Amino acid sequence: MPDIVIETSSGRIRGTTTPAGVHVFKGIPYGGSVAGANRFQPARPPEPWTGVRDALSYGPTAPQARPAEAGGGGAADPAATARMAPFLTFLHGLAGDEPAQDEDCLVLNVWTGGVDQQRARAVLVWLHGGAFSTGSGSWPLYDGTALAARGDAVVVTINHRLGPLGFLHLGELAGDRYRDAGNAGMLDIVLALRWVRENIAGFGGDPNRVLVFGDSGGASKTSILLGMPAAKGLFHRAAVMSGPLIRSCPADVATANAEELLGRLGIAPADVAKLHDVPAELLIKEAESIGVPIDSGLAGAAGSEQFMPFQAVVDGHVLPAHPMDPQASPLGADVPVLVGSTRDDMKMIMLGMPWFGSLDDAGLATLAGGMFGAAGPEFVRAYRAERPDATPSELACAFVTDRVMWWGGIDWAQRKIAAAGAPVYVYRFDFATPALGGILGATHGGEIPFVFDNYPLTPMAGERPENANVARAISEAFVRFAQEGVPDHPGLPTWSPYTLDGRATMIFDAVSRVDDDPRRAIRELHARVSAG
Repeated sequence: MPDIVIETSSGRIRGTTTPAGVHVFKGIPYGGSVAGANRFQPARPPEPWTGVRDALSYGPTAPQARPAEAGGGGAADPAATARMAPFLTFLHGLAGDEPAQDEDCLVLNVWTGGVDQQRARAVLVWLHGGAFSTGSGSWPLYDGTALAARGDAVVVTINHRLGPLGFLHLGELAGDRYRDAGNAGMLDIVLALRWVRENIAGFGGDPNRVLVFGDSGGASKTSILLGMPAAKGLFHRAAVMSGPLIRSCPADVATANAEELLGRLGIAPADVAKLHDVPAELLIKEAESIGVPIDSGLAGAAGSEQFMPFQAVVDGHVLPAHPMDPQASPLGADVPVLVGSTRDDMKMIMLGMPWFGSLDDAGLATLAGGMFGAAGPEFVRAYRAERPDATPSELACAFVTDRVMWWGGIDWAQRKIAAAGAPVYVYRFDFATPALGGILGATHGGEIPFVFDNYPLTPMAGERPENANVARAISEAFVRFAQEGVPDHPGLPTWSPYTLDGRATMIFDAVSRVDDDPRRAIRELHARVSAG
């Protein structure tokens, strides 16, 4: 593969070109050191270098618990982790050759269909998932080669600080020096977007057509950017994929989490500077014990800020207010948004519950009461009518999936629409994986291999003739959305913006279709409970 050299604001870099003609640059520094004295501080641009720097391999990932160790959010529970590990590992297709972890992890990767600046290509910036505590832009499914080739586009993935290194709110304990520590990871993302604005034209990209998109925790980060003054103008469309589960954390809760972590480390608030000397591995280990365990029944945990104890913080300046609660932030009113989830979104997580497969009707009634209060029996009746053959465990999965992801996404879209700004488009991904006997259904993150057109890389896609058509339908929708702010394209039925009257929803499946207000009765039931 021939080398290609590009000039950036920090110096020249050398990438490679694939046989398909996609130029690839990996491990490009977009920020300087965030270790040692710079820990918890806003990152600065990298120091310039001389000569040509190789951008041929992925850079370090942020310090984090490995997938086999992480609880997936909230306090770690070894039993739940053991039950979920096979599904998590299988879903993401993780290999054992992940890049080394290092606090100095502020790197990004670029795939581009061409570097000629006469044709400015739309830019798709991917924010990885992982509940603000795990993940990286170097996972195999995030390789941007196929997506860049399909859309003659530019794809960017990034690494940023995670967990307590990126989201430890110390401002109210340690003063102005640490006022931004609770959102250091989000400020990393802003710095990466500034790098894109300043440099992407040299990679054949258009700095005025930037889509930020992400799944799960990455979707939440995308939502947060819509409410951050520092991010205003750095991106022009947003796609939120299975993101409503994760909420920004109020400052008082975030401060309590920081106090608990300090206590576990034996550090007094007056001695916060000692945190700079604590090994990153120990910080992460102690942080894993804070928050609501993922195995706590999930009825209340999924909606709790403590389900993700180290996440973006409503601190009054970096994030002045929640971007969607009680209403959409005006900062993002002019940004078109694509919102979606998968049909069985939470099932992968629910498989980790100790009661999955053995829940009886009484247990289902208890769960429904915990989630919906006095309306619990009505929810049980409505869902049984919709799915008469479902087991109590399957209905419990549907409760949580719909409340957190499906209805959560609709509620999110409605608030964005109420801001009377740019259009909102809504989708649901119904194309179920046949893997593991089909138990996962159309699961959390199940659309990622198809959006990136990387489905051959993961066994979750199976060997199906429909795979290519599904990938073409959804990946072209995302590219078109990046290009034009509209996901509609000739390979799909006409896809109109979501409105409170029409509620057009694209259902991605073996044969994709548009449904107007799908599952209306169930939606209205969730809306009534939410309204109180």
